[in-house]
Amino acid sequence: MSKLGAEQVTMCEEMLRNIRDVVSARVLLGSDGTLNEVQVLAGAERSAAEVASDVVSVLKKYFAVEVGPEKVTVTHLHEPLEKDVATAGERRPYFAGLNVSSKGNQVEVRVEIAYGNAVVSGVAVGPASTRNRRRLIAQATLMALESWSSQSRYSFILEDLVLVPLAGKRVALVGVSILSSLGEEFLTGSAVVDEEEPEAIVRSVLDAINRRLTVLTG
Repeated sequence: MSKLGAEQVTMCEEMLRNIRDVVSARVLLGSDGTLNEVQVLAGAERSAAEVASDVVSVLKKYFAVEVGPEKVTVTHLHEPLEKDVATAGERRPYFAGLNVSSKGNQVEVRVEIAYGNAVVSGVAVGPASTRNRRRLIAQATLMALESWSSQSRYSFILEDLVLVPLAGKRVALVGVSILSSLGEEFLTGSAVVDEEEPEAIVRSVLDAINRRLTVLTG
């Protein structure tokens, strides 16, 4: 099978963006829904063959679409790095811990983000409704990132956060705006909810921000 419904294309592209080193992805369908090509823009961390292999795996695992790597066109922003050079992934902040505490109808969320040997945290407090608790997790993550990158003079705004079903799984999708000297930019990120929903929310925020963060911080 190599077909996707038109309504699945956006979700598919979001999932493909979750692949390591993928900056953007575009799925092209024929008039009958057949997948003609996947166009991927990647960083310098991995080879085209490695990225294409992961694209093929995601399509098969989450969308039951089987295509060969020849259907995947990978364009690099820069030439792939040599193996002895530190990769972009090693220079990105990553999830280190999360704590949620409640007092009455209020909840405090503390998210810890690590970068190398350093750990920074962000705290968000608000009403303890289920929906707001999720937003507080995302906001605390953004506050931790702002704390880590305060010298860069930019800020993050949480625009939206939703949990959606996909191929029997749940996926956290987040929309974040960045305000900086470069202007305003809207980014999206996603993460599969494997077991812990709060961790998936943190990872979706990091997915949205990390690739752009290396550009803003130089």
